[in-house]
Order: sequence, then structure tokens, then C-alpha cells
Amino acid sequence: MMEERAKRPGTLAHCLSFAGARRGLVVASLLLAALSAAASFVPFVAIYFVIADVVAAYPDLAALDAGALAGCGLLAIAGVAADVGLYLAALLCSHAAAFDTQYRLKLGIAEHLGRIPLGHIARLGSGRLSKIMDEGVSGIETFIAHSLPDLASTAAAPAVLLVLLFVFDWRFGLAAIAAVVVAMAAQFAGYANKRIMQTMGRYQEAKERMGNAAVEYVRGMAVVKAYGRTASSFARLADAVKDCTGLSLDVTLFFQNSLPAFTAILNNAYLFILPVGILLAPGASDWPAFALSFIFYLLFVPSVAAVFNKILYVSEDMMIAQSNIDRVDAVLDVPALPVPDAPDREQPRDSGIEFDHVSFSYRTQKVDTGAAAGADAAEGGGAQGAPLALDDVSFRIPARTTCAIVGASGSGKSTIAHLIARFWDVDAGSVRIGGADVRRMAPDDLMAQMSLVFQDVHLFRESIAANIARGRAGATREEVEAAARAAQADGFIRALPQGYDTMIGAEGVHLSGGERQRISIARAIVADAPIVVLDEATAFSDPENEHLIQQALARLMRGKTVVMIAHRLSTVVGARQIIVMDGGRVAQQGTHEELLAKEGPYRRMWRRYTQAVSWQIGNEGGGAAPAVGATPKEARQHG
Repeated sequence: MMEERAKRPGTLAHCLSFAGARRGLVVASLLLAALSAAASFVPFVAIYFVIADVVAAYPDLAALDAGALAGCGLLAIAGVAADVGLYLAALLCSHAAAFDTQYRLKLGIAEHLGRIPLGHIARLGSGRLSKIMDEGVSGIETFIAHSLPDLASTAAAPAVLLVLLFVFDWRFGLAAIAAVVVAMAAQFAGYANKRIMQTMGRYQEAKERMGNAAVEYVRGMAVVKAYGRTASSFARLADAVKDCTGLSLDVTLFFQNSLPAFTAILNNAYLFILPVGILLAPGASDWPAFALSFIFYLLFVPSVAAVFNKILYVSEDMMIAQSNIDRVDAVLDVPALPVPDAPDREQPRDSGIEFDHVSFSYRTQKVDTGAAAGADAAEGGGAQGAPLALDDVSFRIPARTTCAIVGASGSGKSTIAHLIARFWDVDAGSVRIGGADVRRMAPDDLMAQMSLVFQDVHLFRESIAANIARGRAGATREEVEAAARAAQADGFIRALPQGYDTMIGAEGVHLSGGERQRISIARAIVADAPIVVLDEATAFSDPENEHLIQQALARLMRGKTVVMIAHRLSTVVGARQIIVMDGGRVAQQGTHEELLAKEGPYRRMWRRYTQAVSWQIGNEGGGAAPAVGATPKEARQHG
């Protein structure tokens, strides 16, 4: 790990790599800023010449050459104009490069997130990703736009300053350098503690954890309020705030003495010049020349503070920029799912699905199983002791048929759905669609083969029509409305304030879970893909909504290959094939009647299901549980 970190480019090199085609503007900005720093000292040279003329003419000031003085004034004005003009040009170049870098970096992160395994996104957390996309990238943009020109000027200014300090009188120059050395020693007394860099990194991580915890707390506000809890009772948020507060204080206290000492010494550097002047004055052989140097250095030495104060702030900016770069790299360094080259890509011959001795563990993806949202994790042995979510799973779903996958929570059902869509890559075996290995298919070709409907529906903050149209690029308004009618959603959509143009999340607009689910189904109908994957699509629906959703699903599933992940066994009775998962393995396969005919997990699940239906409907009458093999309708009649 240390070797890998040592090979990483520095902050400046990293920013140049982010700038890409605009790095020429960054380099131009650096050169212009360096020239601006050099030009900023021209007025001091003009002042030196003015003092020289005054000392030479003293006490007969009437003998001063007005033309020479005017020339010195014009030289000073030219220096100021060159300083301002060159710095403005440097900022124009750096800002142009920075804005382009910010735009491309945000797009690059978004595109990379679309190529990495879904579990890594869950591990990073929405709060952290939002912070990286917003503050992290903006921090890099600010560094390129403002700090890089300052970095160039702070690199050039000390060199010019050093020349000027020694070109007129090396003794006063040494006194000024002594002030800088003492100030830097006071400053580095704080930096010398190796904990500061570690603490700065931990501080940034603590802010990200606090952001994640705050997002989770806000999303869980309904539960917090329902149980009368407070923010302090939400342990993760409370601990994150406490950690961030403690680390903020640590970072501040690191510099409580060193920074004020550094600033005070530099701003009073003339105190190092005065004793030297007092000591040298009695032995000065050329009093006018000595007076000239003494006065000039007393006027010039305050510029030392300006130069080195800027170095201090640029150093702090570099630390912050490097922290932002590390956070962005934490996302960009996540390996993307490999994409085959065009000549090696496979095309499916139909919409059939086949799992061939598939084994998969979330741990091998470097993702904590608990962090993989919606994914099942099965207990069992695996490579290096990793628990297997799927263990040597094999089955085949013929094209244009419906396959239901059932099983207890954690049995691997949702993992199967995610592997079909290649949200992760299998550890062993293969997943094939129409004979083509999903790993050998182009991502766009793979996603064009399927529509996904999950129990957790995400709608974007845009119009309902735009949300539905996301199912297929170029979908027309007529196709969107036809899909909404097929999904039993047209009625409630038209009842909204702006109908299909109503913005999701607008004030006063609230959609129920069933309504959101039907919009999701309409999106899938628009996609019109040959494969439909339903992951608990009716899990949280009330009876009325479930009836409407079932009608919408029937329209969506017509003539398609359907993979249905379900808990409610009444929805899978008519499936051509039912696969029963248990502990990450295929426990049983067959039709509803075949599975009920023999003792096994499915028959036990059906028995519990029919008993639950009987208890819900017939408990008041004290009816007994229906017989094994009864349909849900028979179970209700029995109750």
C-alpha cells in the first residue's frame, strides 16, 4: 500500500492529469502568474532609485532631477500594471481550465459509477458520493482556478525576493533572511508533528461519515419520530458528529501557537533590520549609501511577510486539494466491470437465461455484505472463508417463459436478479442470456435485453413523463401515455395538478408506493425489452394497489422472458417453472403442482403461507388451517 501511494503523482501532476486537454491553459497560467510575481517587485526597484536620487541630492532637494523622478514613477506604474494584467490573464487561463475540468470530472465520476459493481456504490454511501461530487470536485476546481496561479507566484516570488535582498546590501539581506528562518522554524514546529497529516486525513473521512450518517438519519426520520427518539439517540450520527468535532479541534489546536508566531515574526521583520542598522551605522564609510540601503530595506522588508504568508496559505490549499483528490480517487480507483473489445463481444440468439454452476460472494467484491443494498447474503464456505451468496447454482429459463424464484430471506433470490443484470460479476461459472455470457456482452446490449422492476422505486426530480421516458431514449409522448395506460397509471397521473408534466417532488405532490410502482412499470413497458426481472414488485402494496399492479405486470410480461422474485406465493402459482432457493443453493425446481406433490422446502413454505392466509381471514371464526395444496382462494373459503 505504501509503495502504491509512493507511486501516485503529486498534487500538481494530478491536477494537470485532471485538466486533460486543458493542461496547456494551466501551464500558461503558471507562467503568467510567475511573471506577475516578478513584476510585483518592479515598484520597489523604482523606490530604490527614488531614494538614491533623494539621498544624493540631500540637503539640496531643489537639485533633484524631475525627469528622473517621473521616470521612476512611470516604472512603478508599469510594474503595477504588468503585475495586475499578467495575474488577470493567469486567472482567465486557470478558470477556463478549472471549469472545464470540473465539468469533465463530474461527468467522468458519474460515468464511472455506472461501470462499477453496484455493491461498491452502496459501500461508499450516497452521502459520501454526494459530498465527493459536490465539495470534492469543487475543491479541485477552486485549487486549479485560484491556488495554482498563487502557487506559481509563490514559487517565483521568493527567487526574485532573494535576489533583491542581496543585490543592494547583503548584510541587511541576511537580517531579513534571519527573520524568515525564525518564522519558518516557528511554523514548522507545528508541522513537524507527523500526526497533523494523519489527523487532516481522518478529519476529511470523519466529515464524510457525518454526511452519510446525516443522510441516513434524515431518510429514517419517520422511524425516529414514530418511536419518540432524538438525534442524540441515533448512535451513528451522534458518534460521527462527536468524531468530527474532536478532530476539528485537534486540527485547530495543532496551529494555536505556531501560526500566530509565524505571522507575528514575519509582519515585524523590520525588527531584525533595525538592530543591524544600529550596529553598522557607526562604522559606515559611505554614509549616504548606508542610509540609502537602510531606508530601502525598512520599506522593502514588509513584502517578505506578504510573500511567505501567501506560501502558507497555498500550502494549506495544497493539503486540502490533496485530500479532495484522494476522495475523488477513492471512487475512480474502484475497478470497473471489464468490457470486452468489439471483436470479442457476443450477441444473444434469444431471451433465454442460463445459470451454469454459478458461485458468488460479496466479500470477493470487497463489499461488505451488509452494505449491499437489497442483496441477499448466504452463509456458507467460500474461497478464503468468504460466505457465499450463491453456491454452485445451475438452472435454465427458456425464452418467453415465466420463472419464479422463491425462498427465505438471505437465500440468494435478489442476488440472482442482480447477476442477470450484471450488477456484479460471478466468482465461478457463468450467466448467459441467449447463449451469450453477460461478461462478453457490451453493457448497452445487455441492458437493452431487460427491464428491471424492483420493490424500491426511484423516481428522478423531473416530470412524470420524463421519468417514464427514461425507459427508452427517444420515447415519444404518445408512447409514454400509452405505457402509463397499460400500467394502470393514466388515471391518477391526469388527476395531478399538471398531469404528465407534474414534477416529482414538487410542493403538494405526493405519490403513494403503489403509484410510484406503477410509474416504474410504465417505464419498463416503454423499454419493451425481451426480458423482465421483477424483484418483489408488489411486496409493499395494499390489496387495491396490488390488483392494479398485477394488471400492469400482466401487460408488461406478455410475450417476455420473466424472472419473478417473490415472497407472496399466490403470485407464482401460474409460473412455468419455480426455483426454490435455500442457503444460496437450488433446493427444488418444478411447477407449483410438482413441488407440492413431494415433501420439501416449497411444500413447507406453501403450508405456512396458506395457514397465514387462513389466520388473517378466518381467525375470528376460529376456523382451522386449510389443507396442504389448497389455493389462496380455497384458503379464504376455508376460513
